[in-house]
Amino acid sequence: MWILRTLVIIVLIVLIVGFAIYNSDQTVSVNLYGKQYFDIPMIFVAFWALVVGMLISFALGIGYYFKMYSELRNQRRENQKLMDEITALRNLPLEEEEK
Repeated sequence: MWILRTLVIIVLIVLIVGFAIYNSDQTVSVNLYGKQYFDIPMIFVAFWALVVGMLISFALGIGYYFKMYSELRNQRRENQKLMDEITALRNLPLEEEEK
């Protein structure tokens, strides 16, 4: 599995470097919240788009992690209560028959 992961990382790095090399002289105009920027290198725009996307994904991932951790903690608490109930039921004395 680690071989596949390493291969994917290598391919991604090659693609990113290739994109950067082949588009190093390309410039674009960017309209960002009403402000116009002219002749910005495309690799600069792509890099910052990647950084912003990674930060947003990280924030969403952290939120999802804490939500799952909270649910797991609640499930463990409920599981412990049920185990305590089973233990209490096992320790009940058997009722003697009335004659």
